[in-house]
Amino acid sequence: MTLFRHTINKPLRSLSYKPSKQLSSKTIPPTYPIEEERNPHCNPNKYYPARIGETIGNKYCIISKLGWGANSTAWLAKDISRWPWQSTKYVTVKITNCGEGEKKAAEEELSISQHISGLRSEHEGRSYVRLVEDSFEVRGSILGDDHLCLVFKPLREPLWVLGRHLGSTNGVPPQVLKAFLRVILTGLNFLHSECRIIHTDLKADNFLIGFEDITIIDKYVRQQEAHPAPHVLRNGRPIYESRNDFGPLKKGVGMLKISDFSAAVFGDVLTPHNHDIQPQPFCAPEVLLKAGWSYSADVWNLGTVLWELLADETLFDGVCEHRRKYSKEVHVAQMIRLLGGPPPSRFLDKCDPCIRDGLFSAQGTFKFPGLIPSEEFNFSNMTPFLHGEDKRLFIGFVRRMLQWEPESRSSAKELYNDPWLCYEP
Repeated sequence: MTLFRHTINKPLRSLSYKPSKQLSSKTIPPTYPIEEERNPHCNPNKYYPARIGETIGNKYCIISKLGWGANSTAWLAKDISRWPWQSTKYVTVKITNCGEGEKKAAEEELSISQHISGLRSEHEGRSYVRLVEDSFEVRGSILGDDHLCLVFKPLREPLWVLGRHLGSTNGVPPQVLKAFLRVILTGLNFLHSECRIIHTDLKADNFLIGFEDITIIDKYVRQQEAHPAPHVLRNGRPIYESRNDFGPLKKGVGMLKISDFSAAVFGDVLTPHNHDIQPQPFCAPEVLLKAGWSYSADVWNLGTVLWELLADETLFDGVCEHRRKYSKEVHVAQMIRLLGGPPPSRFLDKCDPCIRDGLFSAQGTFKFPGLIPSEEFNFSNMTPFLHGEDKRLFIGFVRRMLQWEPESRSSAKELYNDPWLCYEP
């Protein structure tokens, strides 16, 4: 699920929602699409018609909308089932869309989370993985179908937003990011080595920072209760504006969590996975060319997302200059230039013949040499945000991740002590 930008228990039986007293909020004139309506493939009837002030699951009172995705919305809620002497508890509730495909994906995410929770492990990386804390179902009022709800500990914001708090205009400062990368690599090592799970979607939005102080949420809740987010009514269904700004950092930074396991899979399978994963810019060669993929696809993914985190840039966009549209041929051409040549023949032998033969000759020569960028498209020129020894070590770091052959890439554990992560300019 994408939040903020471009955004365990056994499930309970279906619970028909009973709206509690609603908070008054401003209605937006219904003249233009907002929030999930901006998704061209949006089916509004599949979204649960949540209302601020409503209690769902018989225990969670909705406070505000945090964001939305193609298949769900996320809400900050208060656990009202706690005893008076217990401290206040806030949660994030992800309400998935109704529909067979959406519900199956949510059930798989819950299954992955339950698997991780059930492991007896003292691995440090366990602390850096965001897991489902509760789950239940609610009955929608429009289609009458069930919506699976997943409950998480609330987190502040994606890692890329941290740069703005620290005064950076392009991304997260390198020295700050290095510390978080070691956390990410520790969490990824835990997922790969002990959980035997491949995340498959390591984009910047899925590295979330926790709250540095509980008073941040308390202040935010008071603001939302005093001034609820405006909404628009579409055929009786409210659509609220997201409120995901928790204000400036108060002190320090909260713990990072690897989040969103909706596309995760188990890695120990009889045959390699070969279905499409990862956002296009972060797509590993073995995914792009259908050569079968495993844990190292996450390592490639992390290597490419570093440009998004450090500079809010895309390393491989795959965009054709003339048509201004994504092209697999252009994407592969960019890889060829940056990696210093076409993929080895032993890698091409594993690729889907239909895709491979459309791109390469029988001798392994790329069929579209005119699409290969000029020699200026290299690691040095693509890394203007670093300088000197810091830049040299960074390029060495990413070269360990960005390799044609999956088995040639370093593992998350091997990358943890890389010289770049230890270097202080």
